[in-house]
Amino acid sequence: MKCLRLVALIVFVFITTIGFSQADFIGLGTRQYDLLNRLEIKLRKDSILNFSAVKPYDRKVITERLQYIQQLANEGKIQLSNVDKYNLDIVLKDNFEWRNGYADSSLRFSSLFKKSIATHPPFIGLKQGDFSAYVFPLINISLGKDNNVTHSLFNNQRGIGLRGTFTKGFGYYAYVTTHQERDPLYVQQFEQKYNAVPGAGYYKNFSTDGFDYFDARGGFMVKAAKGIDLQFAYDKVFIGNGYRSLILSDFSNSMLFLKTNFRFWKLNYYNLFSELTSTFKPAGDFLRPKKYMALHMLEFNTKSFSIGVFEDVMFGREGGFELGYLNPLIFYRAMEQQEGSPDKVTLGANIKTNAFKNTQFYTQIIINEFVVSEVLHYNRGYYSNKQALQLGMKEIDLFGIKNLDVQLEANLIRPFVYEHYDTVGSFTHYNQPLAHPMGANLREFIAVVKYQPVNKLSFEGKIIYNEQGLDSAGASFGANPFRFYTDRLRDYGYKIGSGILAKNLLLSGTITYEVSPNIFLDVNAVIRKYKRADVATSFDSNIFNASLRINLGRREFDF
Repeated sequence: MKCLRLVALIVFVFITTIGFSQADFIGLGTRQYDLLNRLEIKLRKDSILNFSAVKPYDRKVITERLQYIQQLANEGKIQLSNVDKYNLDIVLKDNFEWRNGYADSSLRFSSLFKKSIATHPPFIGLKQGDFSAYVFPLINISLGKDNNVTHSLFNNQRGIGLRGTFTKGFGYYAYVTTHQERDPLYVQQFEQKYNAVPGAGYYKNFSTDGFDYFDARGGFMVKAAKGIDLQFAYDKVFIGNGYRSLILSDFSNSMLFLKTNFRFWKLNYYNLFSELTSTFKPAGDFLRPKKYMALHMLEFNTKSFSIGVFEDVMFGREGGFELGYLNPLIFYRAMEQQEGSPDKVTLGANIKTNAFKNTQFYTQIIINEFVVSEVLHYNRGYYSNKQALQLGMKEIDLFGIKNLDVQLEANLIRPFVYEHYDTVGSFTHYNQPLAHPMGANLREFIAVVKYQPVNKLSFEGKIIYNEQGLDSAGASFGANPFRFYTDRLRDYGYKIGSGILAKNLLLSGTITYEVSPNIFLDVNAVIRKYKRADVATSFDSNIFNASLRINLGRREFDF
């Protein structure tokens, strides 16, 4: 990884003096993405909002576009509901430093205790020339109950965020929180099985069946030239338009990465070079084993249609990062063959279209291995047919009811898609899956309904149903990405659901009230029914919790 860090350092040292403004990125899981999804579908052919499936988004680019949309709405050129106008205004206040024609609207410390907090998100900071620094609190405190856990559930997350610019071309951000939490029993079972807390890294046991850990993220952003952006960070990345991502999700721990983005004409070209943590068993303090991932994705965007093709390679080297994979234009499969390497290469595509009024369709296609002769005889279930498919749609203002939105999604993942014959090549990081949280060998159906009848009140309901084939008789059936595909019993007869069939139904309902901008009260209830074919009874969970959030998204375990 030394060469990757050296490349990043050279880039930042020699480029930060270039006079293009550079912002940070809109945090994953925040309220802004709900609004962006709605506006993208409502406007259908907006060339900016339809630009990418790689998240998080650039704060400056999004803010300038939203300000333009707000102007069109004020002039009566586009129609937005009163709730959309309210959300748009709050989002622009979230991104105050990039609003054209507006002075610095962040609060002074003394203002946090005055009436102005009722109309402004709680940011404090300063701006001197091109330098700026803004600080904001991060809080998520919840209390709840799981019928399978004797003690109360809780989440005590608090910390601080920082963002700003050093120069016009050099932005930065940092995010640090400390967590103490007791999770539902099925989440505790996940930790016991994989030695990992979902979404977290290093942790310690806390109190009775609880966990204690830090979540520290941050990075630098550079505007190298017009249409060329660079990010060096320790954070998360999500690729796709769905509820799940089969390419790369934000489910696992943060990772160290260098990301480049070249925008020209109707094309976006991304490169992501990252350092990951290979599978390990906790045994006190020791250096975690490293592995690496290189991914590039080329997107072609029209005003209402987007297609991105990607290729990624997962690998490990005793000497660090494979220099050949730093070439941003080469095909990784060709490079892998030239080097005679055992690396795991995955190909695929992400497609999205705003086809009709108020409707968006999207899909992901994953090809980890493809044997043409076996595809022609697909019913034989050859183990090397490792493909996955996502199909989804989003509909806003359903039945003509303003701000009633629905999302439907199906995920089909064949056995062994994310497995390799060693831990280095598996599509995992810090003992957690990098894509779907449940791994592979599953079919899943998701329905999400969101309704915001008035400015400060919103409802969300979710139904998630999946069927997965689990390992049987000590042999791998391709569900667990930490198993080796060489542990299989045979070469043929593998279909989705092969092995011990497990069925999982999760129903979730949430009511959210916004006390003041970015300060939320949530009430959430979850019913989860999990049944394995080899067990007579089902494992049922009834979970309830209430929470207070400031500048953070909800902590959820939707698997």
